[in-house]
Amino acid sequence: MADKPQGIIGLSRSLLLNRNIRAIAVTGLISGIYLGMLNFALQIFPLTIGLGVPAVGILQAVGNRFSGLTATLVQPLAGHHSDLHSRKQSIMLGSVTTVASMLCFAGSAVLRDGYLVLVAFLLYGVSVLGSPATQAMVAESVGLEPRKMDVAYSVIFFLGTLPGVVSPYLAGAIAESYGYLVVFGAAALLECVDLYLYWHELREITHRTAAEPEQEGRFSLREAFTFPKSSWGLYGALASDAFAFGITINIIYAMAQGQFHFSDSEIGLLVSVFYLAMLASQFPATRVLMRVGPKRTLILSEAIGTVLMAGWALSSTLPEFLILSALFGTSVTTWVPGVSSLLMTHAPPKTRGGVGGRVAAFRGLVAAPAPIIGGYLYQYFGYYFPLLASLVGTLVCIVLMSKYLPERPRQNGQI
Repeated sequence: MADKPQGIIGLSRSLLLNRNIRAIAVTGLISGIYLGMLNFALQIFPLTIGLGVPAVGILQAVGNRFSGLTATLVQPLAGHHSDLHSRKQSIMLGSVTTVASMLCFAGSAVLRDGYLVLVAFLLYGVSVLGSPATQAMVAESVGLEPRKMDVAYSVIFFLGTLPGVVSPYLAGAIAESYGYLVVFGAAALLECVDLYLYWHELREITHRTAAEPEQEGRFSLREAFTFPKSSWGLYGALASDAFAFGITINIIYAMAQGQFHFSDSEIGLLVSVFYLAMLASQFPATRVLMRVGPKRTLILSEAIGTVLMAGWALSSTLPEFLILSALFGTSVTTWVPGVSSLLMTHAPPKTRGGVGGRVAAFRGLVAAPAPIIGGYLYQYFGYYFPLLASLVGTLVCIVLMSKYLPERPRQNGQI
């Protein structure tokens, strides 16, 4: 009789015995402390040195770590480089760049210099260059088994989310009392700890099929930015989500503070509830992912996003926004592990880092103008117009995802 498959808890424990998974999970936990703080600080801090919401939109478009133009250009190159050379090297370079970015933010807090803020945002966008390599290393460390990948990505996401229950609120209170210099200085110190752990703990792993022998390739700029024609629908569906959400979520806290006069600590509380909701929904979201697969999980996430946009448009008080923060957290929990699982399941072994980078690039290219559009919609037409644009966009995304996201791995393994 075949052994009964491990449950989520048991599988999570066994995966954390893997050295690379454990190192990535622990560094994610440490990063989660300051990423929770930055989640709102990078929207509110520019306002404190005299910049407006449209300027926040421009800075987010340039340097947002997940959908900014800088991250868009860097990730395909970094992913392709990690496929040919070293996952660990790419991850460590991303960590070094993060430290440099935080130091520039700290300097701008002292000097109140808008140009230094721009440099800090640019470096922050570049710092995501380790993300494709991290995705690939996780997949390779669990032998590319879909069930293990689903749980590994969810465990790492869970641990990275955990500190955000407390850190945003504390950061808001600290910023009100002592200024943003302390926030950015703490972020730099925490990332230095991550950098040491990456250097000391990570080990390179390569996984190739018998049909794909070991070979040394050359770095190709053209290959790094090549998008297979057969996967344009999938790329487009994921990119449309980045655009629809990018209009609003990259500036929502700046908009809410301007419209409803929430304090820094209240914005921090909203972000803390957002993280708490991600934690609370992690286990059921993982079960949904394992039961129905990435495609249906991502469509569910998009539908929750549609409700979220409508809720933000209809709400005006802090308690209402707290409820919506919980809904926001649930939408993210059902999205992030699902995307990682979908891409790594369908990616050919030799180009896993490149696939993650190309998808991030395409999403970023499409989404780069979104926060700028949102900022100017807010400036000239008011609070509700960016939300309406995002709501319509999420409905379009649901249609595209239903049509183009694959149900299961393709026979030729290409994405």
